[in-house]
Amino acid sequence: MANKDKRSGRTEFQFDQGAGNEQELLDLFADGDAQNAPEDAEKTESEQPTGAPLSTDKPMDEGGEVPHSVGASFRFDRYGRRVGKKTERYGTRKNAPKATTTVVEHDTEAKREYDEARARAEQRAEQRRKEAEKEAAIRRAERINLRKRSFSTAFLGLAALVGLAALTWFVTRISTIRVADVPEGYTEAEIIERSELVQGKSILFQSTKTAKEKIETDPYLIANVQYAFPSTIRISVTKRAEAACVRWGPQNEYLAIIDAQGTVLNATAESANGLLIAEGLNISNAVGGSRLGDATDSQAATLIRLLTKLKELGILARTPKISRIDLTELMQIHIYLEGYSYTIELGSESNLDTKLMLLQKHWDEILAKAAEYIRNGSTTATIYLYSKGGVSISPYEPGYALSEPIYTLAPNAPSAAPVATPDPNATEEPTTPAVTQMPHQNLPFTG
Repeated sequence: MANKDKRSGRTEFQFDQGAGNEQELLDLFADGDAQNAPEDAEKTESEQPTGAPLSTDKPMDEGGEVPHSVGASFRFDRYGRRVGKKTERYGTRKNAPKATTTVVEHDTEAKREYDEARARAEQRAEQRRKEAEKEAAIRRAERINLRKRSFSTAFLGLAALVGLAALTWFVTRISTIRVADVPEGYTEAEIIERSELVQGKSILFQSTKTAKEKIETDPYLIANVQYAFPSTIRISVTKRAEAACVRWGPQNEYLAIIDAQGTVLNATAESANGLLIAEGLNISNAVGGSRLGDATDSQAATLIRLLTKLKELGILARTPKISRIDLTELMQIHIYLEGYSYTIELGSESNLDTKLMLLQKHWDEILAKAAEYIRNGSTTATIYLYSKGGVSISPYEPGYALSEPIYTLAPNAPSAAPVATPDPNATEEPTTPAVTQMPHQNLPFTG
């Protein structure tokens, strides 16, 4: 039991000694037993704390007496912890239990500071916990709001997309398909059917590029397909013109019709249909709609270049028509005219443009001179486009040297006035010059 002295500010504890009714007061905060002994001795019996023992459940020995036990004095440090060595003394019994002691801690200033500091620490920890919970709740609320805004944005975007798609469907729905320049042999309905365009269907689900490719599956057709906002498609079609017929195959048993650009229009034609025939080409394969030969085929490349230039100069449309072109030897290209025994020696493909321009410029004069040789009894006439003097005309087959100069046109000579093509069968007195039969010697040509 504790009793606080108001004068000294000390708290005294009462311990049960376990023998008789004696009570002993111990000053637990004193430096020693002798320090406060005089003061304790002066105290009267009335000043001593009275009351029942702190513990009454002490065991009895065999004689009915309570074993004697002595408590030791101890003290507390500034943090309220008990320090000092405690000595205990027990009775003679081997396993005598300890005396039960209740200690009431002294409410010191240090302990109060410690308790206040601990309370403040617990208060700060509780405040931090509450702030963390509050921040977590705010973050959860922000995430929920973000999900709601994302869902709302996605929903609005989807609705706008659906509305835009519906609007675009009605705005871009094709109502008119127009075909301009329908080529001969075709109809407007046939062109539209080939394009696979559907009237009443949105342009979003139809491709003008695909329509062009569908139309051009016919090698004769060149298509241009354009979309005109909001609901019109315009188609213009051009037909490729046939320019020549080429023999191809392992035994040159097939005929392929091509245009001037070398595009195969019909790989297995039954006849030439009046077209000039290109001979001497080693072509093993021809595919409709593709270029004749391959990129490394020099014969096909030379033929395409020759046809392009002949068409550009208008020679293909001249009379008499070119019936055959022999490309067996690229260094010696021969051109033959339909219905005439004339041979045009083109030579190699070098200076091709200059040679053909001379032929186009002096076409009528050249043919008139060749017909004159035929009327004078010659069976053939050879036109050399690669002569040193420009264009030379001989009344003999290629390869014969002449004792007299043959008829020559200067490159810059003015062309003669257009005259009607003379009849090679007309009869006149022969004026054939003498000829020395020495082929391939002293030819006055550049080759």
